[in-house]
Formats: sequence, C-alpha cells, structure tokens
Amino acid sequence: MNYKLLIIAGVVIILLIGVGAALLIMRSPSPSSTTTTPNSTTTTTPSNSTSSTTSSNFYFIAFTQKGLAQVLNPFSQSQSFLGFTRYTNISTNLPQQVYYWEEIPAGVMPKYLFVPVNNGTVFVLDPQSFKVVETLYVGSSEGQIGFIGASFSPNGEYVALADGPSGILEVINVQTLQTVWKVTFLRANGATAYPCDVRWTPDGSELIVPMRFNETVDIINASNGQVVKSLLTLSPNEQVLPQPYMVSLNFQGTMVAVEYAGNNSVGFYSLPNLQLMGMVKMPGKLVPQRGVFTPDGQYYLEAPINNDTVVVISTSNFQVVKEIQLPQINSPGLADIEIAPGDQYAYVVIHGNVNTGGMIVLISLSSLSVAYELPLTTAPAFVIPVNLGMANYLLSQVMSPPVTGLHC
Repeated sequence: MNYKLLIIAGVVIILLIGVGAALLIMRSPSPSSTTTTPNSTTTTTPSNSTSSTTSSNFYFIAFTQKGLAQVLNPFSQSQSFLGFTRYTNISTNLPQQVYYWEEIPAGVMPKYLFVPVNNGTVFVLDPQSFKVVETLYVGSSEGQIGFIGASFSPNGEYVALADGPSGILEVINVQTLQTVWKVTFLRANGATAYPCDVRWTPDGSELIVPMRFNETVDIINASNGQVVKSLLTLSPNEQVLPQPYMVSLNFQGTMVAVEYAGNNSVGFYSLPNLQLMGMVKMPGKLVPQRGVFTPDGQYYLEAPINNDTVVVISTSNFQVVKEIQLPQINSPGLADIEIAPGDQYAYVVIHGNVNTGGMIVLISLSSLSVAYELPLTTAPAFVIPVNLGMANYLLSQVMSPPVTGLHC
C-alpha cells in the first residue's frame, strides 16, 4: 500500500513540474516579440527585409536657393519638414543663388559637401556640423552668373567642379581640399567653351563633359585633365546649333545621354566610343534640362526646364513612351531628377521660387507614376538623400526645429 501511495505521489509531482515549466515557457517572450532596445531600432543602414522598407529608409536634405538646409521626410503627409539650419546668408535681393546641381553617388557621404553658387563661389561644408569650413572661388568668373556644379567620384574621394562662365574644369581631393588639376577650356577665339556639366564614369577613371559653346562632348582623363576623346555634335548641314548642355550615364557605364539646349533634343551615345545610338526630339515645346537612366537601363527619364512633366524615353527604340504629369506650381520647370536609395523611386526637384516655394516629387519606377508629393514653402536648389541615422543625428545635434512658413 505504501508503495502504491509513493508511486501516485511521484506521478503527481512530475505532472506538477511539467505544468509549471509549461507556464514559465508561455510567459517568456518569444524571439519574434522580443522587446527592442534603442540600439535595435536605430536605422543607420537600410533594412533588407522588404522592398518597401528599403525604399523608404531615407530622408532628404534640401539645399535652398538662398542658403538654408532642410531635413525632409518625403513619405509623411503630416510632418515632412523636420528641421533646418542656415549655413550661409544669400540675400533675396541678389542674383547670386545656389541653383544648379550636385551629384553624390548613392550610399556615399563624403568628408565635405560642396555647395556651388552661380557666381563662381563654392561653399565647403562639414556634413557633421553644416558649418562652412572653406570658401572656394572658381577661376576668374567670380561675380559672373552662370552654370556651375559639383560631381563626386564614385568613391567620394574627389569632386569635379565645372564652371561655364570661366571655362574651368577642376578636380579637388575631398580629404585635403587641394586641387589635383585645373584646366581652362576655351574656344579658338579665346571665349569660354562653357563646360556646364560633368559626370564620372562608373570606374572613376574618366569624366564626361559637354562643352556647350564648343559644340562637343569630351571624355577627359580624371587623373590629369587631358582630353581622351571629343565628339563634335554639330552636323555639317545643321541649321541650329545643338549646344550640348547636360549629360547622364547609365548605371552600366555603356551609354551616355546628352541634353541639347539648341535643338531641344536628347542624344544617346555608346561608351566609350561615343557612337550615336538614337536622337529623340522633345514633345511640343519642351526643353530638356536633366535626365536619369532607370537602374535597369530600360528607360531614360527626362526632366524639362520649362514644364512640370517627366518624359519617359525607351532605350530600346529611342521613342517617347510616356509623359508623367507632375503637380503644377507657380514657377513651372524641373531642376533635377535622380534615383533614390533602394532603386524604387526617382526623385524630381522643382525649383519654384523663393517667395512661393518649390516641390520634391517621388516617381515610382515600377509604375512610372507619381508616388509622393512634397510641397515646400522654400525653393530647393538641389537635394541629396541621407540615411535615417545621419538625419536623426543632424536633427538632434545641428538643426533647429521646423518653422511654419519658412522661405528662401
């Protein structure tokens, strides 16, 4: 009898232990619901979990025409303007302004940012403080108004500056701020050849530069400034000077698109041979300004200077296949178009003006339609995407809180 009682008691004890262990397991948090820590919620690098997370894992820094920098969330309708700082003060009564372009390769944040002003001045900013650490003056064109822009090498270690009025093209070491080389490109009569754009080849070995008044597109050795190849864009029987104006390379490095200001066309050429592949006349009276290839190279998205429309060109037959209508604002015309991090969107910058503001528009690359609109009371000159970690650092350490009705 005693043995039977002991056996029964042992079974009861085992059952109680099993039930208690089960209760403990049920109350313990599972891996999928583990409480996050501050470190696990920081987003300094894009997430690879879903395409939607990756494509929205960035903010914008918009550099306005009169010296402001703003941090913007393009995916929020209620709180898109997050903070700002004034890195320099350019009076609204002066023609000088940050107006043209800056190209920074995706995923690269160089040691310094170069902000070109259209009078030949270039402000060098520390991206950690947004303080001007040095001011450069490009050539003898200081005070003259015209095209000037900055383009960073694929690794972010060098920046090329192109200044149309002076004819100067130069490459600067971003780490030391020392000039690697400087060349002045002039026409036969001594006037500027007007290099008004510059882009690096994907391997960083060469620069592609349109010489607007020389009617050429030049391939230039990035290490010494020597012209490697020059394409004369003027045909013998052409009545209108084409004026090569802007250039963009595809991501594969096999094709370059050239915007022509004189005949309102976009030419497509093979690389490195610069053989003509196709010429596209812009619809109606649209004037090409800046374009970008889609990451797969199938389309070229052209942003005209005189209308809020993006023209989609097929690179298989060099035909216009679609026109994407953007929101209309008081001052129509697009300033820039680039591919956003994650390759899900292209973003378009609409200059607007310093009184009524401009706009940034995101275009879905899958549907080739408008995905997000970001109206601004300020007038953006150029825009760069930044990861959320850097944006949050700037907002907490550098930027001032947003101000309603901010202009310039």
